[in-house]
Amino acid sequence: MTRNETISILNAPEKNKEELILDKWDEKLNDYDNYVKEYLIHYKKSLKGNIASLSKYPYLKVKSESLSKKLNKGIKKELLTKKQLTKVFKIREKIVNACCN
Repeated sequence: MTRNETISILNAPEKNKEELILDKWDEKLNDYDNYVKEYLIHYKKSLKGNIASLSKYPYLKVKSESLSKKLNKGIKKELLTKKQLTKVFKIREKIVNACCN
């Protein structure tokens, strides 16, 4: 947790700490979903030979590893709700469906 996240949790009178932690995971899930959308766009373009999309692969790979690492850590520590877990699996399913069809 960064210093700013710690300060915002300590200074938040309206939300309790648990709600703020859940909001943090919701944000990470939104980031992951947006990443997957971006990835799929470039994946489809790269299949058609788009050089610009192919050149973005290293950036997308680093971003994927970072997001996956954070999400997997949260899953292992059981920090995500059932609803959030469902969202993770639906997002991952998008990748499988797009790449296997």
